[in-house]
Amino acid sequence: MSDMTERSNLLDRRRSTQNYHALPHFPSIQSLDQHSTFLYPSNHSTPLASPRTEHRFKLFNKRTGVYDEDRKGLVKENTGVRVWSESYSSIDWIHDRIKEGLRLRKLRDQTGWRGRLENAKDASQAWIIVILTAIIVAGTAWFTDVAQELMTDWKQGYCTTKWTYNRNFCCWGKTDHDSCSEWSTWPVVFGVQSDTGTYYTAMAMYTVFGLLFSLVAVLMVKYSAETVVVRTPAQQTKPFSKSPSLSSIAAVTAEQSLQEPMPKSENSDEGPKTQTKVAYYSAGSGIPEVKVILSGFVIKRYLGIKNYLVKSIGMIFSVSAGLVVGKEGPFVHLACSVANVACRFFPKFNKNESKQREILSAAAAAGVTVAFGAPIGGVIFSLEEVSYYFSIKTMVRSFCAAMVAATVLKGFLGAFTTYFNIKYQHMRKSKAFGKYPVLEVLVVMVVTSMACFWNPFTRLNLTEFAANLFSECLPTDDNAGLCAQSVEEIPRLLYLLFAALLTIMCLMVVTFGCRVPGGPFMPGLIIGAVVGRIIGLIMQYVTTTYSDVWPFTACAEDLATRNSCVIPGVYAMVGAASSLAGVTKATVSMVVIMFELTYSLVYAVPIMSAVMVAKWTANAMYEEGIDDLLIELQGYPFLDSRKEYAHTMTVLDLTEYLPTINLEHHNTVGSLHHKLNLISSIGYGEDGGFPILSHDNILEGYIATTELSHALNQVCVTMDDINSLPSELDTDDMPVYFDKMGRQYLDTAEDIRLFTTNDECEEGTATPSNEVSQYVDKAPLTINQNASMELLMEIFIKLGARYVCVTHSNGRFLGIIHKRRLLAYLKELDEE
Repeated sequence: MSDMTERSNLLDRRRSTQNYHALPHFPSIQSLDQHSTFLYPSNHSTPLASPRTEHRFKLFNKRTGVYDEDRKGLVKENTGVRVWSESYSSIDWIHDRIKEGLRLRKLRDQTGWRGRLENAKDASQAWIIVILTAIIVAGTAWFTDVAQELMTDWKQGYCTTKWTYNRNFCCWGKTDHDSCSEWSTWPVVFGVQSDTGTYYTAMAMYTVFGLLFSLVAVLMVKYSAETVVVRTPAQQTKPFSKSPSLSSIAAVTAEQSLQEPMPKSENSDEGPKTQTKVAYYSAGSGIPEVKVILSGFVIKRYLGIKNYLVKSIGMIFSVSAGLVVGKEGPFVHLACSVANVACRFFPKFNKNESKQREILSAAAAAGVTVAFGAPIGGVIFSLEEVSYYFSIKTMVRSFCAAMVAATVLKGFLGAFTTYFNIKYQHMRKSKAFGKYPVLEVLVVMVVTSMACFWNPFTRLNLTEFAANLFSECLPTDDNAGLCAQSVEEIPRLLYLLFAALLTIMCLMVVTFGCRVPGGPFMPGLIIGAVVGRIIGLIMQYVTTTYSDVWPFTACAEDLATRNSCVIPGVYAMVGAASSLAGVTKATVSMVVIMFELTYSLVYAVPIMSAVMVAKWTANAMYEEGIDDLLIELQGYPFLDSRKEYAHTMTVLDLTEYLPTINLEHHNTVGSLHHKLNLISSIGYGEDGGFPILSHDNILEGYIATTELSHALNQVCVTMDDINSLPSELDTDDMPVYFDKMGRQYLDTAEDIRLFTTNDECEEGTATPSNEVSQYVDKAPLTINQNASMELLMEIFIKLGARYVCVTHSNGRFLGIIHKRRLLAYLKELDEE
């Protein structure tokens, strides 16, 4: 399913005859003095009576059925009852806030010591989840680091005294690892003596272990993938800007046609066409998906236990293999997975998607913290890049006030790498080799081994390479050969670093996006650090070669004093921060992370300056960071709250008249199933719904497709359980009621006892299964047709709305605007 087809299908549903399917026109509903048909379940439970089993903790239960517990309270609040959101739909932020307010009111009503105890228990739950998440994620990070260092060293040899020791532990206390007799390299193990044989034996074992580790990683991802069902657009339509809209139709004509039946579509009863798609949830960094989930999007099983286990183990293998990916991004995914599972132990968060996302935001900060060892930077990164409701304008402006000067190079390199990586990922989706993820990973691994082994710097794992790039040269440590002992050594170092830069950039382009766990943070950081180190070495070369020229006279003894004047490691720090800013577009968090990572607050001004200019430079090429570009590539419906738009259309231009439910009509199970198929076929099966109208098109409420589908299924199940149905009554003919049936209405239903043995029905306290008013939102969000686009944007962004009903100036229903519709318009606005 292409993105353009998906978007055009959502955009071109205007109120024209060719874009409308059938809605049968039924006779008006029976009056109160006629016999009505009500259906009661025979198991002595009503839709409003929550079974006790729903309160039990079930860790691996599928989240289907009714979502709310206090159903009576929600019905009284006129917000209605909800069912669990379908995958690839949006949560109802407003409903969850009302639900939380109702829960808090009941909690605050409890008095005495028991009430104080319950309130204290309630307040402590979030802290318990966050602390538990932090402990588990920290333990995962420790295990990952230890295992990754050990497996990386296995590519070069092993410890003869204890094979579970990595090289550092095996040679503990020795300054020169080459003289460590306990560590045996593979050429020594195989008894190879010649220099040529030693080189090729070492390269062969390096490649073999890399292939083995990468094969394990990609197979874990492949066999843990989920098969999801996605909708195929039923028709391709005209572009958004060229299709007719409600604004082009006179108001009088619109009102008249709202009351007319629409012609029936030939295939309207067949339902939407679907196709299966393989979703590799354990691959990549996971930050784009986490970002979309925090914005209110639902991706079921993405933050589950299986993905946590597969990604945490697979990440060790992919990084140890030597693939140009980092483990920093995946830690955000892992932390959110832990928090998501922990929330299931607490009904306060388990049954409230909005509250759960507050915990996930904190977990994202914990993920960045354990990845970089930067707690403050992790919090700021979560606020700046991951969390949805957070304004950063004031922070960025105050940040700019401290900027003096910087370089543009790192921002260009970051955007350059992002550009070609996204191009390659587009090609991967369209070309044949994208269908063979295992083969692709193995080929990339072979190329990586051959390209990296000859260079002593690229042979290092990325974490060790970064640590050496940032380090200051000391008499006892040459930082794995990065320190020049004389001026003559600098050109050779520059050559190796330039080669490492090109190698890592090219490999990052083709590696990030492969079906292995790993993110772009560490490769992006390495690219900037290498550039910074190169500039530092060039400055060191100039100061020593032209020591008698101003202003280098003060640095005449630079090498002799071990870089007291020019410190290449500082340049590497500045370059790393600016390169990451160019890739991710994060600013404040990158600076703070570098401060905490290197304990170098003294270099605040150059790092801040370089980061800001790098961001501006990257913005000139791409306004979005790599995570935002991946969100767009995957087609996730993400509404960026930080973008500003120059709108070219009005609220009326975006308004659609989709199928509605009219209380004046005779609504049956069959007719409502027909409408569900219709709304699904035009793109709103997951998170669409039906406005409920009365006479003169007065808006009475709104019911979502998920709630209506669940209610109709309950009717069918109840009818299957009842043996006393009249033979002439078919399931499709069973009437469905959307307004609350009072005692007077129930008294007129003489055939009620045909469908139940429940004593509650005798008292008039039961709710029939075919009376679905409990699922109706009786206070839907509305906006006037003359409202501004800015107001519409604020409603969707600040309130997290899934839809907005549009009304005439006289209050009558005109149409509806769904979030997907708005996103399609904004996407086309960006492309223009």
